[in-house]
Amino acid sequence: MTKRIAAAFASILALGSFAIAAPPERAKGISMHQLPKGVADLGGRQWGFTVTPSSWLTPDAGSVTLQTPDEFLAFVRKQSASVKENGIWIVTTHPDAYSDREKDLLHEVIAACRKNGITLFVTRAAELPNGWQQYSPTH
Repeated sequence: MTKRIAAAFASILALGSFAIAAPPERAKGISMHQLPKGVADLGGRQWGFTVTPSSWLTPDAGSVTLQTPDEFLAFVRKQSASVKENGIWIVTTHPDAYSDREKDLLHEVIAACRKNGITLFVTRAAELPNGWQQYSPTH
């Protein structure tokens, strides 16, 4: 009987170790910057969430700027499972640089990530490297 209890306990510990996932790493996730429209217009660029290209993202990542929650989710869904497990990391600038519509877009993206089980981190550039606020999925 003691051997059965010990074996059951060992099995539970082994299963538990698989359930513990490594914490998300920005270097292995999706990095973005929320480029304000006023700044984008000065440089002839698109405003919105600009993706930082990397070798682990889809090839279009270097040229994509996302302006709606649907575009955002579509881009995230195209990425590999390991990239998605490491979350999305958005750097913003001073809130006064954004219009009400741009601020609403960030809130809509946060809500969409929560609804769709996507881990999201947001910080202001002035608070780097330690100011990340995590928005965890609801399920």
